[in-house]
Amino acid sequence: MCMGKDKLKEKLKEQQKVYVSLKAGNTDTVCYKEFQNGEWGTDDANYVNRLRLAYYLLYWKIKDEDAVAYLFQEELKDRENNSFQGIGSTIRILTMLLQRYNAGHKYDDLFERAKNANFDCACGYDAEDLVDDDFESNDLTDCVYLCRELEYKDVMSVLVDEWKDEGKDRADRNPAKRSRLMGFYTYLGREDENESLYQEQLAETVAEGGIKEIISAYRDIIHHYLRVEDYERAACYCRIVIQSTDYKQVRRLRLFGDILEGCMEVIAQKPAGTSDLWEWAKGELEGKPRINRYGNLYTKGIAAARAVGDPFADKLEQEYLDWRRECSLDRASV
Repeated sequence: MCMGKDKLKEKLKEQQKVYVSLKAGNTDTVCYKEFQNGEWGTDDANYVNRLRLAYYLLYWKIKDEDAVAYLFQEELKDRENNSFQGIGSTIRILTMLLQRYNAGHKYDDLFERAKNANFDCACGYDAEDLVDDDFESNDLTDCVYLCRELEYKDVMSVLVDEWKDEGKDRADRNPAKRSRLMGFYTYLGREDENESLYQEQLAETVAEGGIKEIISAYRDIIHHYLRVEDYERAACYCRIVIQSTDYKQVRRLRLFGDILEGCMEVIAQKPAGTSDLWEWAKGELEGKPRINRYGNLYTKGIAAARAVGDPFADKLEQEYLDWRRECSLDRASV
């Protein structure tokens, strides 16, 4: 067994304390606890805690009808009220565990309630689904994703270091694996380690890819430099994609909007020396039909215009307010 997998197993085993606490009547860390999660809306502060405990009950094969039934009903509250909807692993695990006690169809009403909890559950929840209860069946890749799901970043970091060099399929030799590695590094806050990977991706794509793939690779490296706050390099790649690609081919796609957003974010953060980028971005924004504009494009355009002192910001802000009002009216009419 790899070191990271050992660490993950030990981490999950720590849930025994949570289980003992639950049996003693302390439900505070696993009960449904609603909160408003900014732009996402209604969320549950204890979702991950409940997920961790569910995996512990699954892998350690704990037989406890009362605990499983309680956790299932708390999870139902989240499925029914969460603005993001979704199904999630927690309800799948608890469903299989609760089925063991469903003699005489004791819990059929709960399973039916889960099926009707939200649109996603109506489409994809199945009370007969099976979940693998053998921890050892997880390979290295499974463990990485399991750590991400459980928000065990410390263990995930160890696993990713083992996974990237696993076998002959090394991340530096496989574009698909490299792409996943970049996503892992970003999630783990190890964005600095992505620079060489984005450079490799861009070089390969420029040499072999089509226009959409090439612009996508430029989009990715621009956003990388924005995340690490290296606005000089982000600006440099904005200029390269404008000057060296036929970006007009993707003008109607969201991909082009991503490039435009990146340029305006650079301008907002580093207005000095970016007048050329603003001249280009403003022209593209003015030429973009209002029907194809969206929230981030407006807000980043306003920020860029204000950063360079262009009165176009006032016009853009008024259009943004009109757009928001129209969107509100459309939602109210549904």
